[in-house]
Amino acid sequence: MADVARLAGVSSQTVSRVSNGYAGVNEETRQQVLAAMRELGYRPNSAARALKRGEFRTLGVITFSLSTTGNVRTLEAIATAAAAEGYAVTLLQATVPTQDEVRGAFSRLEELAVDAVIVIMEVHLLDAATINIPPHVQVVVADSDAGERYTVVDTDQAGGTRTAVEHLLGLGHETVWHLAGPEDSYAAQRRTDAWQDTLAEAGRPVPPLVRGDWSAESGYWAGLELAAREECTAVFTANDQMALGLLRAL
Repeated sequence: MADVARLAGVSSQTVSRVSNGYAGVNEETRQQVLAAMRELGYRPNSAARALKRGEFRTLGVITFSLSTTGNVRTLEAIATAAAAEGYAVTLLQATVPTQDEVRGAFSRLEELAVDAVIVIMEVHLLDAATINIPPHVQVVVADSDAGERYTVVDTDQAGGTRTAVEHLLGLGHETVWHLAGPEDSYAAQRRTDAWQDTLAEAGRPVPPLVRGDWSAESGYWAGLELAAREECTAVFTANDQMALGLLRAL
C-alpha cells in the first residue's frame, strides 16, 4: 500500500479509502490511485478487509439438486445479481434433502464466512429447533415453506397452474390430466392442489394423478402410460423436462 501511495502521490489512508470503495475521495485522485494500483499489480487483501469491516461480501447458497432447469436458472440469477452488487457466491450442494445434510451445509458455510444464506429447496427442512444459525447471518428460502422464521421468495404456483388448466379447458378439452412432480415436493404439491381445485370449480372430472420425478425420463414413461388412455386429450405437466419426455413418448 505504501508503494501505491508513493507512486500516486497520496497518503496510505487515501489508498485505503479508494481500495475499500469509501466516499470522500475526488475522482481525479481516485483515478490516480487506481492507475498506480494497476501499474504495481496491487490487489487489496479481501480477507483482511472482511475481518476489519465485519462483512465478507459473500453469499452462501444451499441446494439439493442442479439437475433441474428451475434450480439452475435460479442459481444463475442469484450469481448475476450478486456480482452486480460486488458479492461472490459460495455454492454447497447437499447430497440428500435431510435435516442432517441441511445442518451440515449451514455449518460448512459458517466456516467459509458468508454474510447471508439462500436456500433453494423443495421440502420443508428448516426446523428452528434443530438448526442453529448465527444471529448475524440472514437466511432467505426459495420455493419452500419456511414457516415464519425465514423470509421466503416464491413464485405464484397456484396462479400459473390455474392459467394453464383454464387455457386447456378453453380449447375445448373435457378435462386436463396432470403429470405431477415428486410427492415430497412443496412446489409439486401446490401445483397439484391448484390443478384439482381448478377442475372442481369448473365442474370437470378430476383424472387420476400421474407422478414423475422432474426428469425427462419419468416424463417419457408417463407419456407412454397417458398415450394408452383414449380419454386423455390434454396434459398439464409440472416442469419442462418432464414435458419434453412426455412429448417424446407421444
